[in-house]
Amino acid sequence: MSWDPDNSIMPGEERDQEEQAKAWYGEPTRALNRELVSENLRLKRLLRENGISWDPRLTLDPDDRTRGFWSSSKRSRTRKFRGSSSFIHGNQHLPMLPVEIQLYILEYALTSKYPIIDPLSKLHKEALVPEERARGNQIAIGFLATCKAYFLEGTRFLWSNNTFVFTSHVALRNFSYLSLEHRRGIKHVTFRIIARYYDDEDRKHLAPYPSANDMFYKTINLRTIPRIKENSLARKGFRSYAWNQVVDFLDAMRPPFDPDHPKGQPRPRLLPALESLRMDFVNFPDSFLSPGSGNFLHGLASHDLGCHLNELQLTGLPICDFGEELVAELSGMIKDDGLLLRSDATFVYSGKQLRPMAQRAKRWMPEWDAKVVRSWRALADEYARSKGRTPATEPSHPHHRHGHGHHRMPPAPKEEGHPKSLWKARRTLFKRVPVEQGEDDRVWVEFDRLTGLPIEPEEYDSDEDEYDVSDLICPHCDVMHSPSAEH
Repeated sequence: MSWDPDNSIMPGEERDQEEQAKAWYGEPTRALNRELVSENLRLKRLLRENGISWDPRLTLDPDDRTRGFWSSSKRSRTRKFRGSSSFIHGNQHLPMLPVEIQLYILEYALTSKYPIIDPLSKLHKEALVPEERARGNQIAIGFLATCKAYFLEGTRFLWSNNTFVFTSHVALRNFSYLSLEHRRGIKHVTFRIIARYYDDEDRKHLAPYPSANDMFYKTINLRTIPRIKENSLARKGFRSYAWNQVVDFLDAMRPPFDPDHPKGQPRPRLLPALESLRMDFVNFPDSFLSPGSGNFLHGLASHDLGCHLNELQLTGLPICDFGEELVAELSGMIKDDGLLLRSDATFVYSGKQLRPMAQRAKRWMPEWDAKVVRSWRALADEYARSKGRTPATEPSHPHHRHGHGHHRMPPAPKEEGHPKSLWKARRTLFKRVPVEQGEDDRVWVEFDRLTGLPIEPEEYDSDEDEYDVSDLICPHCDVMHSPSAEH
């Protein structure tokens, strides 16, 4: 059944107050829990230092008060039955393995085959696909409670050897409780941004299928969260939390507060060493949502978080005007010569649960559309130097989109080992681009510096092996401008 926009209700974009209040309520609870845990650890340490057990079943070793054996007769009989003779005598310990072997085991036990979803936060089942719900524990987190040495080494393995997926901005904010030492080593994360819909009336809402290839042929029954109708002037009816959710995710990446941070120095971002980011947009139908958040998004993407990513992957964004504007704003987070990848939706919320798009849409296209962001800046710098100016002293003009005079950030690093270009005069650059979603294999792709778009080797034409920089020179301010709507 095709979607009929004339007989459908469009949602109004607004944050849900009930969910905001619930998130705020959980914050002091976590703070109180940390205080209680800290107090409990101090009391246990005092008891241990004075040779007093906090558990009647545990008898401390007088020679080593950090170790002990269980004095319960029931537990002793079980161990004698199941274990070897080394368990019979309480003062004897397990055979010791070399430290290197212990570390190998610890690293293996704390490395997950799959990404860890919402670390340090409670999982929400509606944000998981059936396969993720059915998975058991992927890591042996109990190792961290064994001893202090295992805790220190295991914590390092846990945060350096795994990848992470965040399904809400609250979970991303909770990540700030992790020490900066561990957050500094994270290079890539994934945001799973699921559009949420609310209504204070019991009615069904249909929308275009959130896939570029199926939106004209199929519809989706939106999952709507019921709300109570209030007798107030608050906005009522059918509402969505989509574009504002993107703003909240980006806002959570700004520098968190750290009371131990040295004064007079800039605070680092939540993930200061982040190089690549993937954003999976779920249930963002084309030409369905209300306008976004305007300057809030621009200020976050192009300024607070501007020019710090080497690669940005976007899936599931609509191809309408609002979607294209969002892509232009988010590209502000990418460094000059950085890679922007777009593809079809990865997930769809259908049948009251999240499902992979690969299992739902026959016309699903998992290939990536690649583009290099602001690759023309290298040509602009060359033109400025040819005029006796440095790139930092280029004159600005009121009509120039970014005539702010901001500090120029370094471009994305060049990738070595690429093949030789067929073009002699035409300026190009090579990037390793993933073949499609869910695959790690990458291939070399050549991009035109003027447009930032790929050019295939079979497109080579000696008559077109040239470029005219003057086409991009503004006649008013004598400065090269972007050939497209880049930030």
